[in-house]
Amino acid sequence: MHPKKRSPQNAIHRLGMRAAAAVAITLATLSGAQAAPAATDTIKAFKLCTGADNASHVLQGTIDQSMRNDVTAIHFKQTAAHSSYGWHNDPEPQYVMTLSGTLAFVTRGGEKFTLHPGEVLIAEDNTGTGHRWSLVDDQPWRRGYVVLKPGAPDSFIPNDPAAAKVCKGS
Repeated sequence: MHPKKRSPQNAIHRLGMRAAAAVAITLATLSGAQAAPAATDTIKAFKLCTGADNASHVLQGTIDQSMRNDVTAIHFKQTAAHSSYGWHNDPEPQYVMTLSGTLAFVTRGGEKFTLHPGEVLIAEDNTGTGHRWSLVDDQPWRRGYVVLKPGAPDSFIPNDPAAAKVCKGS
C-alpha cells in the first residue's frame, strides 16, 4: 500500500484549521481565566443628620475617597456584643468607622439602617430627636471615631442628592 499523497494546498488548509482551533482554544481559555471584576471601588456610608423638622434622618451613600477632611481628634471604643444604647444625639460631627460588630440603627421617626464592619457612619444628628442602636450579632462593636473640625465639610456622597436636602445646611 502506498501512502496517500497530499497536495500542498491540503497541507496549508490543515495547518490553517489547526491554527484556527489553537486560537479558539486560547481565546476560550483566556476569557475563562480572567479575574473576576472588582465588586466595587466605593466605601458604603450612612449619614445621620438633623432636618429642618428637628428630627434625625438617615441617608445612604458612599465616601468621596479623594477628599481630605479637616479633623480634630480620633479615638476608639469597644462595646460588648448584644449591647444597645437608648435615644441620644451625637456629641459632635464625626465619622464612625466600624471595625467589628453589626448594628441596627433607628431614628425616632422610624427610619432604619444596618451598619456592617467596613462601612462608615457620618454622625451629624447633633441636635433634634436623635437615634438609638443595638448590636445584632455576636461580635463586640469595635470602632474608631474621627471628629470633624467645626464647620468642616464631610466627604459623604448621597445616593439620592434630592433626599439629602432634608439635612440642615444641605
